[in-house]
Amino acid sequence: MLQKTFFTALLLCIFSTTYAQQYGFLKPDPEYKSYKWDDSAKLHTLSASENKLNEVIIKDQRILEYYFVASDTLTMFITHHFIVRVNSDKAIEENNTVYISLANDVKILDIKARAIDKDGRVTMLNSKNIKDVDNYQNLGPFRIFAIDGVEKGGEVEYLYTTRHQVNIYGTEYINRTALHKNIDVDVYSPSHLVFISKSYNGFPDMALDTVMMTKRHLHAEGHDIEGYEPNEEFSAGDGALMRLEYTIAYNKGSNDPDKRLYDYNDFCQWLYGTLNKSTDKQDLKTAEKITDTMKLKNLSDEDKIKYIESRIKNSVQVREDVGGDDAMSLPTIFKKRVTDATGILKVYDLLFNAAGIKHEIVMTSDRFNKPFDGDFDSRTYLQNYLIYFPTTNNYIAPTEIASRYGFPPSDWICQKGFFMHSITVGKDVQTGVGKVRELPCNDYKTSMGEIYADVKFDLDMGQVNLHFKQTFSGYEAYSIQPFYTFLSDQDKKDYMNKIFQSEFPDAKPTNTKVSGYAEKDLFHNPFVVEADFSTNSVIEKAGPKYLFKVGELIGPQSQLYNDTVRHTAIENHYNHGYHREMSFEVPEGYKVTNLDAANMDVYDSTSSAKKTMEFHSYYKIDGNKVTVFCDEYYSQLRYPISMYQQFRTVINASADFNKIVLFLEKK
Repeated sequence: MLQKTFFTALLLCIFSTTYAQQYGFLKPDPEYKSYKWDDSAKLHTLSASENKLNEVIIKDQRILEYYFVASDTLTMFITHHFIVRVNSDKAIEENNTVYISLANDVKILDIKARAIDKDGRVTMLNSKNIKDVDNYQNLGPFRIFAIDGVEKGGEVEYLYTTRHQVNIYGTEYINRTALHKNIDVDVYSPSHLVFISKSYNGFPDMALDTVMMTKRHLHAEGHDIEGYEPNEEFSAGDGALMRLEYTIAYNKGSNDPDKRLYDYNDFCQWLYGTLNKSTDKQDLKTAEKITDTMKLKNLSDEDKIKYIESRIKNSVQVREDVGGDDAMSLPTIFKKRVTDATGILKVYDLLFNAAGIKHEIVMTSDRFNKPFDGDFDSRTYLQNYLIYFPTTNNYIAPTEIASRYGFPPSDWICQKGFFMHSITVGKDVQTGVGKVRELPCNDYKTSMGEIYADVKFDLDMGQVNLHFKQTFSGYEAYSIQPFYTFLSDQDKKDYMNKIFQSEFPDAKPTNTKVSGYAEKDLFHNPFVVEADFSTNSVIEKAGPKYLFKVGELIGPQSQLYNDTVRHTAIENHYNHGYHREMSFEVPEGYKVTNLDAANMDVYDSTSSAKKTMEFHSYYKIDGNKVTVFCDEYYSQLRYPISMYQQFRTVINASADFNKIVLFLEKK
């Protein structure tokens, strides 16, 4: 998406000449050639508490080096040295086989591995255990090697070096599934290439770079970093992990040694330069012709945007495996109905210009991968395209077929982004300028799940007859609303059965109805499913009375009952809420003796003015009719660890409501 090939070519052009002029062919060996493991392997001494852990990472060494293998050929070597104590079957399973990706023409230069058992016996890597797989689990080519002799109480050690195409930026994640006793990250580069770095989520910063005669060096190290179980619920995922970002920033051997390279503004100028240089009269005429056929003249800006987005997303496919001139020519794009990410940006840009709609191109990241950092200009954050419309203060995601106006992928918003627009310099020179600004969160009221259950008791049959209706709006509809129309009849039927039978296993839905999935409905009107069915799963006879499991009508709920130590802050994917109404008529001759059991109100503050999350259930009586209401919402996306207990309480309140049973007793 970011035209890495283009940037790599530019990198080589800028840096290789400088290096050749400065050093010629007199250069030191790469670091990996002098890096060795200890020839005499032996078990490391751990404390009593460390020996009780499933695994302990004793050494995690990463060496990343940018190196001229010839005066005009810059490459990248990456070395990994890993030692881990394995104290459980799970740890053995996770560490006795190593997987090295060979994607993007990665070459393996050296592999060493060995196991040390608890008695100190060493088993070296058997070359017969090394194999290449062309497409391992659809992830591309891998080299895989299994290490024999791994036992509980022993250690696994491996050391390998790979050669890569040059990347101008990189990320190192520290996966904290186990205690890291020692971790070291080193970045080496030719002395005229200056890297900058930044650490996140508690990982130590890299030391100020030191310049040797022919190399520049950055180093970071961490010690005794506590591990925890992965995948904490309601966490930012990889975005919550310790990590280190690094990028090339300056070329001290150039004519302008203090010019910042590869920052956000540099990308902005490249992007608009690419869009403008590829635009000719035929492109402009095509854009005008298409917008003319849309008859947009009397529509509001919002309706124009929706119409154009719908037209493009239903006629042009975005693929990564296309490119070249065809991907940037509007006549060809609409003829072949396919282009790449940059091509689709050009399509939107020209059509919005032709329709007179002001817009800005925005780039941001997936915050569950890494939250966008506006203070550290690295192309690693320029992952995803959005288009912003100042007159409506809203967005579209041009490359995402399932997304529509106002609802870009939720993991891209609620953070910062880089906003860019075109300007004219001089008489007719077009370029781009940009600025980091906020991408606001959604209002929770725009992403709701609702349930309306009309219950009729059939006590003779020991069941209830239900008319059950569910609605999904905004992000709550993201997984089904854009796709439903493309499902086969059987898949639609299976989906409906799954919706109801996941909550009521014995349900056999009839009179099923689905609405809100036409193109005009997408993220504008709710997606609605409803049906009639009978079930005995929510009613039970207990002597002379009946137990009505009203709490189960809202379906299974998330729960955080395990009282474990929390290691990461709370992060929801989007702000959202739920509303449920469950109505029933009390059977003749009966009464409900414990209606107050349905009253709950749990929230995050003692001050109602400061509520940001709440579960509230209550009831109303109208003659013989009882309606139980549940309202739940999370209007704030993030909460610090210090608020985890409050968050748990609200999350668990809905699961507690599942357990509520009303008693129907004879008068």
